Amino acid sequence: MPSNRWPYPGSRWWKFDFHTHTPASRDTPWHMHGLTLSPKDWLLRYMAAEIDCVAVTDHNSGDWIDALKTAYTEMKMTADLGLPPDGFREMTLFPGVEISAQGGVHLLALFGPEATTSHIDTLLGRAGYAGTKGDSDAETSQSLQNVVQAVLDSGAIPIPAHADRPKGLLRVNLGTRECALSAHMVKQAMVVEGLLAVEWCDLSSPWPQVLESEAIRFARVQGSDCHTFTGSNPPGSSYTWVKMASPTLEGLRLALLDGNGISIRRSDEGAFDPFRVPVHVITAIEIENARYMGNGQVARLDCSPFFNAVVGGRGTGKSTVVHALRLAARRDQELVALGQGNEPGAQFEAFRKTANGRDDKGALRSNTVIRVEWQHEDTQLRLIWQADGQGTAVDERRDGQWHASPSQSVNAARFPLRIFSQGQIAALAGSGRQTLLSIIDEAANVEPMNLAFAEAKRTFFTQRSRLRELDGKLAGQAEVERKLDETSAKLATLSQADHAAVLRAYAQAQHQARDVKATLEQLKIGAARIAELPDQIVLDDWSSQHFMEQDADVLAWRRDVDLQIEQIRIGLLKQAAKLNGFIESLQSDARYVQWRARAQATQQAHATLQQQLTQQGVSDPQAFARLTQERQQLEAQLKALRQMQGDRQTLLQQIETQKVLLMQKHQAITQTRQAFIQQALSGNPYVRIAVVPFGFDARQIERELRELIDVTDDRFADDILMAEDGEPSGGMAFDLARADETAKAAALDAAKQRLVDADATPGGRFRNYLQRRHEKPEFVDHVLAWFPKDDLRIEYQRDGRWMSISQGSQGQRSAALLAFLLAFGEEPIVLDQPEDDLDNHLIYELIVQQIRENKLRRQLIVVTHNPNVVVNGDAELVHVMEFGGGQCHIQQSGALQENMVRREVCRVMEGGHRAFALRWKRLGTEI
Repeated sequence: MPSNRWPYPGSRWWKFDFHTHTPASRDTPWHMHGLTLSPKDWLLRYMAAEIDCVAVTDHNSGDWIDALKTAYTEMKMTADLGLPPDGFREMTLFPGVEISAQGGVHLLALFGPEATTSHIDTLLGRAGYAGTKGDSDAETSQSLQNVVQAVLDSGAIPIPAHADRPKGLLRVNLGTRECALSAHMVKQAMVVEGLLAVEWCDLSSPWPQVLESEAIRFARVQGSDCHTFTGSNPPGSSYTWVKMASPTLEGLRLALLDGNGISIRRSDEGAFDPFRVPVHVITAIEIENARYMGNGQVARLDCSPFFNAVVGGRGTGKSTVVHALRLAARRDQELVALGQGNEPGAQFEAFRKTANGRDDKGALRSNTVIRVEWQHEDTQLRLIWQADGQGTAVDERRDGQWHASPSQSVNAARFPLRIFSQGQIAALAGSGRQTLLSIIDEAANVEPMNLAFAEAKRTFFTQRSRLRELDGKLAGQAEVERKLDETSAKLATLSQADHAAVLRAYAQAQHQARDVKATLEQLKIGAARIAELPDQIVLDDWSSQHFMEQDADVLAWRRDVDLQIEQIRIGLLKQAAKLNGFIESLQSDARYVQWRARAQATQQAHATLQQQLTQQGVSDPQAFARLTQERQQLEAQLKALRQMQGDRQTLLQQIETQKVLLMQKHQAITQTRQAFIQQALSGNPYVRIAVVPFGFDARQIERELRELIDVTDDRFADDILMAEDGEPSGGMAFDLARADETAKAAALDAAKQRLVDADATPGGRFRNYLQRRHEKPEFVDHVLAWFPKDDLRIEYQRDGRWMSISQGSQGQRSAALLAFLLAFGEEPIVLDQPEDDLDNHLIYELIVQQIRENKLRRQLIVVTHNPNVVVNGDAELVHVMEFGGGQCHIQQSGALQENMVRREVCRVMEGGHRAFALRWKRLGTEI
């Protein structure tokens, strides 16, 4: 059964056909040709077109109203029993009529769903229509102005039919904007108090010039004006989306008052998906056993996916809802990041304390539980926070029940949520700019770039560590060169004797023997490695429980794979054996045997010579052999050191390249931040923000410098940051802060050089301290890889001029930052009394307008005591909070179109009546 059910509370969009005809209209083919059409079949055609609300507006007749209502009631009863007729879909009938008024003007009159045929007949009598029912062969005896008033007096809504077309009230002469009818008659009808809308067929049709100033007051709706199901305007061909809490006449009237762009959307205005829900939505908030809320009975706030307003007087628990959300979503660190002493953080800390006794501070109890139901696309999750820290943190809904989620992780990526109080927003504009920067980074997806920068820094540190290792080894190069020169000189002296030739031959044979031996060893190692390979080429067995008889094809494929692998393994073993045989054959090769004989002869000659030298009384007969071996070792060492020297030069080049890369990675982060801000603030008249590379706040840079060199107190002020009369006046931090953008990099290099070259640093105490820091080799690495944090230069517009945010009042600072925070993001956003410190002008231009824009792409939960935010922001759902009996509770929940909700809003909010009057001033006593 097709359904138009909406699972969320509050207002929603309904597809409304404002103008339809049944066989009761004599100009329909059904009536003219005697075609049979039952009320049930008529209803099913509109149900098939997925129309939610249909106005039945026959020409001067309501004859089919009762029959249609009876047919629908029977269908609905059958559907409620679980046996819906084919094609049945819930729909609301708005009984109505198309009246032929004086001047040939057609006027629609729409009654509430409870109206009957008799209501239509009574209205036609008041209007003075005496013609044929269902026909337009006559006009009312009453003037058009009086007919409009008669409709209003009957409790119905008047709407001039097809106002820009024939028999329309507002049609103009061809090629002009002059009324085709009497301008006086048109003006008299259009100024009747309570006329809210016109049926307008073509949005390109011109509005009469005489009423141009009034045009904005009227909603332009459209209907199909369907006279037949086979023509060019069948059911569903033209309709209007209407936002209401439920399909009632009151809800329709309020939607028409809101007008196009707010609660009215025509089908010819382009693509529109009224049921597009944000990717992430908070569907409910529950607070149980808190000190002042949910104690004894769980306090639950169901949420609309669009704009939710939480209202109430002071002390009614509005901020409790915000604090509870912050706890459940684990977003308390955002307040900690603002620094010590910030007011929002202090308020939150006071709330989160657990009170064990009556006199204890804190709003929580040891058994307090907070639950936040969360929808992510088709997944339903539940965040849980418990004061005792027990139980699961995340549940997942499956088969209609909550179960512990496989992942208990609660983080910003999984549960993206923005929570801002007015005080927090003000802090972000001041000392909390780094926190604001982290918010920008999260929204701009800077994290991958931060990771790339961190990885580049790790590579730089590794390179610098390798450089120190090489320098340590190269420090002994001069001594190796000295020893080699000395050994070579001794060998040269020995080589001048008659036995020099024998010694040279012996030395050469030793070199040759070492090289030949190395070759044979390498071959043997290679054979051993090949022999080991078969044991490494092994595939895991497949589990029999995952493969059944029907998987015979893939099992056969696996057996072939195993066979091929086994053949490869056997082949490798054969190759290893073949190589071993080859090695053995090499040692019996005639050429190898001949060389070995020569080498042995040389060794024998050397042994004979050594024996002769011993007999001649030489004190160190092994000197030549020892010196020869020593020289070989020294030559090998020197060769390795010279290779290291080359490696060092290469490494130095890599380090310089890595330093450039570090700068590029940092610049990429800065540029991404700036690009995001520019896009978010494009055309924003309230605020502009620039990312300042390496910052501009001398005191912020001072803190970073002191952290870098591990000086947490105020020592070395003359070197790091001097101050005169409390204002920065000199030092490295001051120089970095005041450098313009083109000189920033040079100023940073100068500061780093001063820290790295401690011996050249002026000032004895600071130089001595840096020299001690240099005892830790990693100190210089961290200095070279250090970049002061970017900062944000925030300006707001006042009297046509851009001013620094620091020069604005708290309200102006908050307004500017709020304008930015609302300019981007699709995650749910919670605002706690954002209107504080703002005048009504800013509240309307800034908060109200941006709320309307935001709720098209993200869910909003706004805690407020300003009725303009609720009413003019067009909240889809309102929760009215109240305090009584020692507990905060929800007094009323619903849409603004509901009478009880409006009454509660007026009761608890200062200026509530005025806010409603400005928007719905024509509703009289209804509010």
